[in-house]
Amino acid sequence: MEKEKTLSQKEIDALLSILPSGDDPMPHIGGGGSNRYIGSVRTYDFRSPDKFSKEQIRTLQMIHENFARRVGSALAAYLRATVQLACVHIEQGSFADFLQNIPVSSLAAVLKADPLPGRILLTLDAATTTIAIDRLLGGFGAPLDEHAVTDIEQSLIRSVIKYFANGLQEAWHNVVALDVTLEEITLNPEFVQVALPSDAAIFLGFEIKIRDNNGMMSICIPYSVLKPIVSELSPHAWVAGETSESTKDRQGLVDHLRQTRVGLSVLLGEATVNFEELLNLQNGDVLVLNTLVNRPIPVLVGDKKRYLGQPGLSGSHMAVQITNVLEEI
Repeated sequence: MEKEKTLSQKEIDALLSILPSGDDPMPHIGGGGSNRYIGSVRTYDFRSPDKFSKEQIRTLQMIHENFARRVGSALAAYLRATVQLACVHIEQGSFADFLQNIPVSSLAAVLKADPLPGRILLTLDAATTTIAIDRLLGGFGAPLDEHAVTDIEQSLIRSVIKYFANGLQEAWHNVVALDVTLEEITLNPEFVQVALPSDAAIFLGFEIKIRDNNGMMSICIPYSVLKPIVSELSPHAWVAGETSESTKDRQGLVDHLRQTRVGLSVLLGEATVNFEELLNLQNGDVLVLNTLVNRPIPVLVGDKKRYLGQPGLSGSHMAVQITNVLEEI
């Protein structure tokens, strides 16, 4: 029988030296030497797996960046104050993770987006809520500390939430036609039953600035809500829809311009008289104009000369025939 070989202390130390220490990644198993590594280790929770791909996350970000631009402009007019809204954060996780990051004093609004199933949760921090209420009541728009929102103030803030709902509806129009409505408002976000704690969801964080005051708004969309349309969440589809929408808007603008009425006038000629002659003008007096009978006369659109024409008659009506188009005068 072959005698068992005993490792020396030097050989033991050499084996121990190649083992990872602390948070170092595991050594590469296989050929290529003992000093090669697989890469950094990332924690993965099998109880809450990722539901959205990077491409779908990017599409959701583009949709809600568009949403932020629309709502910022609309709220600025409604609150009569400078409003800036920007999407600053997006991630996916469990609904319980989202609830843990919401301040207790936040105002929560539950939205329904027909025909999609389930509900969407939108939250506003206390500072933003009180600023909006103060502006609606005619104030300067200062945040109020330790202020309990009353029932009347909740009715006022509903009008602000409806702007967010309309903004979501318009921003999602290129992907799916939604009818977003406000179902309820509550001051206790932890009691809102939009999804189970372990359900996957997408979280969007927004920074909202009203005048010189910064606040936060967040939106949580459970995976179950987006599941029927998850295959349509691609940047190419969204950009194609945005381009189509822009073309439709442009054509609509052109159609409106074609129906716009503008003033058209003909300048028969000009004459210069002093004020005394002007005061002494009587019926039958003749003013000599600076134009010749056979020369074309300018035709004005508004107060700009755009055409040259020849005066005459069309039936029993006075008329002018366009003889030349002026590019620029």
